[in-house]
Amino acid sequence: MSGRIPVRLVLPLIALVLVGAVSFVPEPDPPVVAGGSSRVDVRQTVWACQVAPGWTVAAGQVSPGTEAAARPIPPEAAADPVWAQADRWRTAEPGGEAFVLEQSGAGSGSVGYVAGTSSGDAVLGSCPPVVDEAWFVGLGDTGRSEATVTLINLGENRAVADLTWWGADGPIQSLDTSGLVVEPGERREISVDDVAAGEGAVAAHVSRRRGSLTAVALDAGRAGADLVSPASGAARSQVLAGIPRGGTTRVELANPGTSTAHVTVAVRGPQGSFAAQGLEDVSVEPESTRVVTVPGAVDLDQASLAVTSDLPVVASATVETDDDIARVAPAPPITGPAVVPVRMDGRAVRLVLTAEEPAEVVVESFSASMESLGERRVSLEAGASTTVGAPEGKPAYLLVTPVDGAEIRAGLWQVDGERIAAATVHQAPVSVVAPGVSVR
Repeated sequence: MSGRIPVRLVLPLIALVLVGAVSFVPEPDPPVVAGGSSRVDVRQTVWACQVAPGWTVAAGQVSPGTEAAARPIPPEAAADPVWAQADRWRTAEPGGEAFVLEQSGAGSGSVGYVAGTSSGDAVLGSCPPVVDEAWFVGLGDTGRSEATVTLINLGENRAVADLTWWGADGPIQSLDTSGLVVEPGERREISVDDVAAGEGAVAAHVSRRRGSLTAVALDAGRAGADLVSPASGAARSQVLAGIPRGGTTRVELANPGTSTAHVTVAVRGPQGSFAAQGLEDVSVEPESTRVVTVPGAVDLDQASLAVTSDLPVVASATVETDDDIARVAPAPPITGPAVVPVRMDGRAVRLVLTAEEPAEVVVESFSASMESLGERRVSLEAGASTTVGAPEGKPAYLLVTPVDGAEIRAGLWQVDGERIAAATVHQAPVSVVAPGVSVR
């Protein structure tokens, strides 16, 4: 008698065979979204300035934007209609205590600058975008008791940040500056003297915890006033581009690490680089600050300062005349276009360029209506600083573009008698590198 296997027993066996077969089929490689090397246009930018009555803000871009909206802080300070014109260079006095400009347009590359006077002293600064970290070094030195750090909310949600502090004798404890909340459409000002009275030169570190937030400092007191641009972090190599002509120059250093840092300061002059006498080996104790004076015999005319160290530090410089100061922060690298003003608050702005390696830069002049007025090429020698001469005609701004992706750094300064000021130059936010992503 021939036997039959029941169907109820065969079906499970077939299922097991199919599962086993599938397990041996190799999984196809996931598609890769292009990224890591390709660049995409930045479609929206936002930046903020600290302002005061009578201060002037300038806004410009690499190419015309499609829309722009200004948000004065407090909102009662009505926005000038000129800010909505995203296809031109515009300047106005926004009033209020802070100013936020949001602009859209693929590859527009919106930037801002601010200038004015504070108690008769000249101030000049670039307007920073959202920051993850912001470092300020040398606040409150030589009697500048009116130094402040200002947090500005650039978004529509609550922002939170932590501030930590260092002085010459080590960390400065401050429970009051941890978890600081900045509501939408508001700013928050922290007095350095309230946190670190009598500490001398102070370093402040702002760490953004949530929300859209930026930070800027005003170093002010009996010795003068100037805005201080935020540095992004500690580094072993940094350049303080564009030291204004003035009196005494001091270099402020902060070492957030746990080991002693050894720092060398060199001068990048028009003819090349040379060591700053007496500053070949400056030691900075762990978790502390130190201020050193550049000897008067060192020629700083049309120069920048290169700061190198064996451990990451944060550096800045202060140039002091009898009546005013200029604060020079680390200049970020520039490989793409940068937009800089020709005049601010009625005073000429001088542009200083420097590069580690030989480089060529195209400097193009533009009218306020974004009409090109001509261009010229500027050659940079390795380790030297070059001051770009005043452009012909009356352009509103310059577009500075390194040739063939060369890396340069740039700074701005103003000198009007005893009044001096300085600012860093950032690359315009035209494009970013797309992240590499694999999708399974």
